[in-house]
Amino acid sequence: MHDNNAVREAYARQLLERYSGWLSRVDAVDQREIEAVASEIDTVLSAEDGIRHKELLKKISELRDKVSEMMWIAEHMKILHDLSHIFAKTFEEDKILWKAFELVSRVMSTDAFFIAFYDEGDSEIRIPISIDNGVNYGPMTIPYGQAMVSRVIETRQTIHIRTLKNEPCEPEMIRWGCPEIDTNTCIFVPLMLGNQIKGVISAQSYREFAYKKEHEELLKIIGFQVASAIETARLYKRMYQMSFQDELTGLANYRAFHRDLEKWLGKENSPLALIMLDSDSLKAVNDHYGHHAGDELIRRIAEAMKVVAGRENTAYRYAGDEFMLLCPKATMKEAEEKVRAIRDFLRMHPLLQDNCCIPIAVSVGIARFPDHSDTADGLKRAADEALYRSKRRGKNCTTVYATG
Repeated sequence: MHDNNAVREAYARQLLERYSGWLSRVDAVDQREIEAVASEIDTVLSAEDGIRHKELLKKISELRDKVSEMMWIAEHMKILHDLSHIFAKTFEEDKILWKAFELVSRVMSTDAFFIAFYDEGDSEIRIPISIDNGVNYGPMTIPYGQAMVSRVIETRQTIHIRTLKNEPCEPEMIRWGCPEIDTNTCIFVPLMLGNQIKGVISAQSYREFAYKKEHEELLKIIGFQVASAIETARLYKRMYQMSFQDELTGLANYRAFHRDLEKWLGKENSPLALIMLDSDSLKAVNDHYGHHAGDELIRRIAEAMKVVAGRENTAYRYAGDEFMLLCPKATMKEAEEKVRAIRDFLRMHPLLQDNCCIPIAVSVGIARFPDHSDTADGLKRAADEALYRSKRRGKNCTTVYATG
């Protein structure tokens, strides 16, 4: 009897040491280890001591779950903070999508991951990023109406597949990525922005039952942040592009002209002809017919510039009724032919105001890189000087820049 008591006391001390070790790393304690100790107690301790120890084991188990949940939430909040910080600093879609993958991978098993976008009415779903086993298989498209992605878009509901073993092999299942191994746990979450469905975000694991309900909530929040960031990036891109476009004519503006000219001269050694032209009659049209007619005159010149520019050249409304045409690799003869084509278009398409036909005349100056200047500012000054000479010669003519 004495020996049995000694064994129980030694075992109780051993349990206390084990409990102490568990509490120092409670979040890492394996639940199976707790259950094994609970079963072992019945064979060693008295019924009364066994009950007390089982109550303690239950509390340790509950503490383990609570600490694990708090740590997960803390990491969750850090992820959201990091995402907000990153998304506030970048307007590049590729970086936003890749960072979303990296940060999601920090808090959940992400052997595969993709983000899909869909615009209402489209026949395809765009998948710009699709990671499987570390390899990006995107960008790609899949037909709308097939696969889990389409089902999530249609229902706006999350789909959480905990194991594919019991899933029927449906024709609508579309698989891509690593062919050697398939994912077993999948979460597909709708990308929502307000009441609008923007696409789907999905995390997948090779293991079965890899995700909890909390992971669905995490992906929902991250999905909203991704959708918001992408929408902001696209708005920024549109605004950036608009800053290089003239609102009245749709041509590129003076910012775009300086950007493109500097870019060409910085990268290319081939010739470039610059055509600068100016309306001869805008003030008279404004004074006699009103500014709405003046605006129509500017749009008509812009139309001529667009038609003559074609795909190889770029037309710009530089300021007021002053226009530029950049002609890469053009000879002087080719530049003069383009000016004649502009004049022909304007002659064939005069303005009609108050039953009056108003002819459109322009003065033109031409300069060429590197013949007349080897810098952007120098080339513009040369074309401007040639245009000024056309004005002094009586307008409605073309002057090629010449020194002296």
